[in-house]
Amino acid sequence: MNREDYRAHFETLELTSEATPAEINKAYLLLKDIYSTDSLAITAMAEEISAEQTADILERIEDSYRALTEMFSAERHAVTELADRLAADIDEFNGAVLKKIRQRLKVSLDDMALETRVRREHLVNIEADNFAELPVAVYTRGFLLNYAKFLSLDAEKVVESYMANFRLYCQDGAR
Repeated sequence: MNREDYRAHFETLELTSEATPAEINKAYLLLKDIYSTDSLAITAMAEEISAEQTADILERIEDSYRALTEMFSAERHAVTELADRLAADIDEFNGAVLKKIRQRLKVSLDDMALETRVRREHLVNIEADNFAELPVAVYTRGFLLNYAKFLSLDAEKVVESYMANFRLYCQDGAR
């Protein structure tokens, strides 16, 4: 599946092919609102654009949104399958393992930070097993949950494994 095959759909929603699902949803809702029959924008253009043209535009917006939603669903399914294969034989999740999986899934730290709303520096510290720079256990656990879920990993397994090492670090009196 190639995003370029969906270029017309991205363009219909006035987006680049690099748009995220959240950006697609936002653009869809905005355009749908603009071209709805009770929109001030359409009312102002009533003499320039017919009801049939408006209906055609709305239909193209709906079709593009549906196609892009299906594309992202297929992408997500492929990522989930790959994540399952990558993590299948892993018993212990540490920072290096998580980083390797993230990189194999072609996810940048910046994208992960944006999507999970976990600061990039915390993600870097997780991947480096830099326990001294991570926040208290409850926050670190939450960050790991978001990290694992974003990569379609077994979140509880990841958290349990990683947090065991985190607790060992804390027990050694370093914290």
